[in-house]
Amino acid sequence: MFSLKRYWQKLSGKLWLRPTLSSAFAIFMAAFAYWFGQNFDSILDFNISEDTLLMLLGIFTSSMLSVATFTVSAIVTAASSASNSTTPRASQYVLNDGVAQFVLSTFIAAFIYSIVGIFSLKVLHYGSAGRFVLFLGLIFIVVLVLIALINWIDHAIRLGRQSTIVNKLTEATVASIDPAVIGTFGAQRWQGDVPANSVALYPQQFGYVTDLDMPRLQKQAERTNTQLIINTRPGEIVEITSPIAYITPAEHADENLEQAIQEAIATDTRRQPLRDIRHNLLNLTETADRALSPGINDPGTAIHIMNIQMSLLIQWARVYYQQDCYEVHYDRLSLPTLSAADLVSDCFNPIARDGAGIVEVGIRLQKVLQALTRLGSPELTAAAKAMSSTALELAEHSLVAAEHRAKVAKIANEVAQAS
Repeated sequence: MFSLKRYWQKLSGKLWLRPTLSSAFAIFMAAFAYWFGQNFDSILDFNISEDTLLMLLGIFTSSMLSVATFTVSAIVTAASSASNSTTPRASQYVLNDGVAQFVLSTFIAAFIYSIVGIFSLKVLHYGSAGRFVLFLGLIFIVVLVLIALINWIDHAIRLGRQSTIVNKLTEATVASIDPAVIGTFGAQRWQGDVPANSVALYPQQFGYVTDLDMPRLQKQAERTNTQLIINTRPGEIVEITSPIAYITPAEHADENLEQAIQEAIATDTRRQPLRDIRHNLLNLTETADRALSPGINDPGTAIHIMNIQMSLLIQWARVYYQQDCYEVHYDRLSLPTLSAADLVSDCFNPIARDGAGIVEVGIRLQKVLQALTRLGSPELTAAAKAMSSTALELAEHSLVAAEHRAKVAKIANEVAQAS
């Protein structure tokens, strides 16, 4: 089965989850207050009148509905602003924002609690003890609402700003720089050679790979005494004309094994950030590329993001050479590794193309690539040199001033000579 932790992380990002849980809590409190009033009415000497409680609940009902509606509108506006200033994929980070979800769920809980309390008081006999518990629940809700309002005043101002979204995109990328994600998820490294006695397995649908159930694949391979080559990774597209796996030996493949492989490779119509570092890097790149468009003309943002990408690739290189990155836990499975060339291309190819006519962008790009060649990673050095050459060619065709071309060429030559 897939990791319960990863499933919860995915589910917790849904905007409806916390309001639903808070609404369930509000209904539970109203039911508990009724039960308490029926069984312990004679214990408490404290008495709050029904009219007073109805008045307080009525105030909350009218105010919290308006506040919750305004909060939803603010979140939607922030998501739209994030899409326009960074990348359309950034809207999910606004909708998944923990503070925004806490605030919205608190306001909805207060509204649901007030509605349920009013109906219950009108229909049922709570008694003094029951009304007291309802009052305590109301005090608890008031405290939560005050905390939510204090957090929301400051957070709402920053939620849709470009700098906030860039930070969230960076945090998502850092979270995906994990030994399992960078490596082979516990499988053996596949070098690209398909054994002679193998049968190819093709996917049954189109989509992006979001997760791999490695324990299940290992168990099925042991059952059938086979070796499995998984020809895909999270973030890659699968379609019916390209194999997603190879089974060796071919004669041991059966219908149950093929069905299990199909089910163990989870797909979706959208890429998911949890196990897809390339997707996260591309989100940052798209933000930089949007800043370079003629309508926005903001090379400073592109330079800032290139610096972030440099630090992220440095972190990737550190993890890439760790021993636990390639520890084999599933000896019957093989998986391709991430390519440094793909990561460098994801980070800088659009920037090199659309920033070719801006000298400060070209110079900074070459300096970032030069820094990557100093890390001592052969794969990253080769990828940086190739990108530097491409960026130089684009700049020479786009820069008008000979002095600007010479500045970019000078640093590019230093990159080419790096060992």
